Amino acid sequence: MQNQLRLSVVFFVPLLVGLLNLMHPRVRFPVYDGILLDVGWWITLHILNLAGFPLLGLAAYLVVKDINSVAATVAKFAIAVFVPVYSAFDALAGVGTGTLVKQVSCLSPEQSTTFKPTIDAFWNSAPLTATAVVGSIAWAVAMLSTAVALTVAARRKLMARLAFVIFFAVGWARSNFVSRDGSTIGWVWWLIVVGLGLVMFIAGKPRAPAALLTLAGALFSASHAPPTGH
Repeated sequence: MQNQLRLSVVFFVPLLVGLLNLMHPRVRFPVYDGILLDVGWWITLHILNLAGFPLLGLAAYLVVKDINSVAATVAKFAIAVFVPVYSAFDALAGVGTGTLVKQVSCLSPEQSTTFKPTIDAFWNSAPLTATAVVGSIAWAVAMLSTAVALTVAARRKLMARLAFVIFFAVGWARSNFVSRDGSTIGWVWWLIVVGLGLVMFIAGKPRAPAALLTLAGALFSASHAPPTGH
């Protein structure tokens, strides 16, 4: 029963969180008008994510819970960083920005014009950017480390080297082919990410988990909203 419960969490939680965020509104800077179009759902979605992201972290932890290795330890540490930091980002960027937009929308047109730049400044603020970057990096590290931890001992060193290279390759691709807000993703990024997943599929044993975990790390680190999502 316990193993069935663990498998259910590992499978269904990422699926449900991913499906939920397929309905994530896509907004571009300046963000006020884009969020205002569906501000009620925007706030509701990010409140749900405050539960979804910790559960996603739990699902990731259950995969490596019983593995004792350096890679598994790194994965567990990265998950422990991801949960509070990315949840903080969700609270600030999602619930916080949505609440600001909702309040400003109740003001007169002259007053709202004054406050709109403040919302954009908050969206682009250094603390918000830092939480997004740290949380995304932690997730990517967790997924790549888990891929290494699940690999058979004979190929683990090779997978560790590949994971190290892939981590920086994904970061480079994110910086060069994805817009800052994650709303625009170039086709070169998709080619790179799919190619890296294929490399891990070839090198890994078992193959499918290595590829899927690599893709999960890359997709989520780009954005938890479409077109990448979970």
